[in-house]
Amino acid sequence: MVFQQSKTWMESTKDKKKGKQQQDSPRRPLVVIPYVQNVSDSVARIMRKYDVPVAMKPYQTLKNVLVHPKDKQNKEEITECMYKVPCANCDKTYVGETGRKF
Repeated sequence: MVFQQSKTWMESTKDKKKGKQQQDSPRRPLVVIPYVQNVSDSVARIMRKYDVPVAMKPYQTLKNVLVHPKDKQNKEEITECMYKVPCANCDKTYVGETGRKF
């Protein structure tokens, strides 16, 4: 009983919100631009003049700078690689592939 009443109340408020949004002028989608000092502010000011919502995001974040999920491997520890050996007597080269450590 209580659940049914709350469900009908939620649906009626949802319908009211939909009607209100349709009556308002259509909103333009948010434009996200990278932050470049002195340039982004000017671009955002011009876009806001034409009622275009603007958000700026940093080009480089702390996550991009600090987080590296994999450690770098030394060349001696790399497996499954290709290699090229030049011939000492002519201009030809041998290209090979190995699954062992190089």
